[in-house]
Amino acid sequence: MNMKSNLAQHPCTNKCPNFKEEQCNTCLVPENAQNAVTETVNQKFIKGDVIVYISHIKFDDLEVVEDYQPNDHYWLECGQCVHESWIRTATVAELDANRRLTDAEQALAEVS
Repeated sequence: MNMKSNLAQHPCTNKCPNFKEEQCNTCLVPENAQNAVTETVNQKFIKGDVIVYISHIKFDDLEVVEDYQPNDHYWLECGQCVHESWIRTATVAELDANRRLTDAEQALAEVS
């Protein structure tokens, strides 16, 4: 089995004098840095985004995104780790109300 090396694509290549054939311990750039950059580009939310749980989840509190995790999961400041399909960005009306609005309240907020 022929395994192709990813060393030529490593972020330290041609930049760090200590980088030869494997990860050096000088720059501390993780070997999977390129994957991290790709995941960052594909993130739906970023640190500090105010979100609410989607309506079938019983929590009405506003929450804040703390960090992205692999496979479209996010750590929230409240300590929960949730999949991006469970949350959405809070609306302006929800920010004003300091809670998730019901569908009826949200519809009223959109027309007023």
